[in-house]
Amino acid sequence: MHILLVEDDPELGRRLSERLRAADFAVDLATSQSEAEDWPDVERMAAIILDLGLPDGSGLDLLRGWRDRRVETPILILTA
Repeated sequence: MHILLVEDDPELGRRLSERLRAADFAVDLATSQSEAEDWPDVERMAAIILDLGLPDGSGLDLLRGWRDRRVETPILILTA
């Protein structure tokens, strides 16, 4: 299962990626809204884990943009 993790905290992103990979998930990490919104395979991801607080915008805006583009990938919001 391929997951896109959108997390701007480098340490948290690294730890989450490692744990997900240890559970046999394939993980790609995006660290900003601009990086994630144009992710080439976002529509082919099995799931997206999305942080709401990103350095260059809101995770909710990113979510709205994907839904406006009809991306139907399941999204789990993860935020502090």
